[in-house]
Amino acid sequence: MAPDGPKSSAVRELESLRIARAEVKRPSRLLPVAITLVVVAVLAGVGYEVYVRTLGRPPEVQTALVTVRSAGQPGVMLTGSGYIVTQHKYISVGANVLGTIVSEPIEEGQLVKKGTLLAKIDDRNYRGLLNQAIADRDLAAADVQLDLTQAKRLRALHSEHVVSQDELDQAENKLAVARATLEKAEAGIFSAQYFISQCTIRSPINGIVLTKYHEIGDSINYGGQVQAGAGVFDIAQLADTEDMRAEVDINESDISRLAMGTPASVIPDSYPDQSYDARVVKIYPAADRQKGTVKIEVHILKPDLTIIKPELSVKVTFLAGAPKQQTSPLVVVPKKAVVGEGKETTVWVIRNDQASKVPVILGREFQDGFEVKQGLEGGEMVIVVPPTTLKDGQAVTPAST
Repeated sequence: MAPDGPKSSAVRELESLRIARAEVKRPSRLLPVAITLVVVAVLAGVGYEVYVRTLGRPPEVQTALVTVRSAGQPGVMLTGSGYIVTQHKYISVGANVLGTIVSEPIEEGQLVKKGTLLAKIDDRNYRGLLNQAIADRDLAAADVQLDLTQAKRLRALHSEHVVSQDELDQAENKLAVARATLEKAEAGIFSAQYFISQCTIRSPINGIVLTKYHEIGDSINYGGQVQAGAGVFDIAQLADTEDMRAEVDINESDISRLAMGTPASVIPDSYPDQSYDARVVKIYPAADRQKGTVKIEVHILKPDLTIIKPELSVKVTFLAGAPKQQTSPLVVVPKKAVVGEGKETTVWVIRNDQASKVPVILGREFQDGFEVKQGLEGGEMVIVVPPTTLKDGQAVTPAST
């Protein structure tokens, strides 16, 4: 048997060269279970949050407040859009004579007073006619004086039978002709003076210049060119500012709610922060068949002429009555909050985030709601367009309109 010394040495060398493997531990089975539990917990939390925000949340409803108007404050009945007009609509001021314009110190949009100079026409021709008429008058007056003296002399001679009746008649006739010539000359003076006065055109009203038809140097004559809508002799178009009005169309079904003197408020579209008191002064006798409307005019009591201008767009609000007619606070509920009619009229009021059905008795109808005579005191939060499935005492989530 061979000795094992060398073999053992070789084996030992080979074993020294062998790489020792590290011991691999198997993963624990508890880790996947823990991860699964964490995911489930997260999903459960998200699901609960979604449930609370959707299915688990009380239904959301649109709300509005019941308003209270203090004593003396009228309610709104109707509103409409219209335009600023004047009582006499528009006035065209013109000349009565022919000639060349030598002065026209006005501009469109200018406020003018009664008697303000609008234009002046060259009057030299008419002053020449006046001087001629004066000369004719003086000549006729001299002839009358001479013929009158001759007639007196012949009357005396005729009474003494010195001259014949025929000679006296001729003298009397000559005196009559002289007197007629004098009257004609005086009429010529009056005519020339009138034409001269018409060469100065002044405003007949307190108003505003809407249109200026001519400029200095233009000729007023039958062959002259004028703007569209103007007459041959027109100088300017004015609007009367002493009676500014707003014109608005109202539906036929609402016309019975208005009467002469009904108070109103006029707000220009271009100045929404400005409001002007007004009164109904004209209800047109005929309706517009195609539109189904009736035209109404309101007189603006104290217009600011720097703001209120003809053809300006405005909003007209008709009020339920004059302030003195309202003696107690007025409770008004929005129209869309009212359910039913007559004795079955109710509204849904939110108290402590719960809907409560409250019967009410209504009064007058306004543009923005109904007067509440009984059932509400004002300040309550009511549901607008309440759901048909809503139940008394049901929890709700308010959302203002």
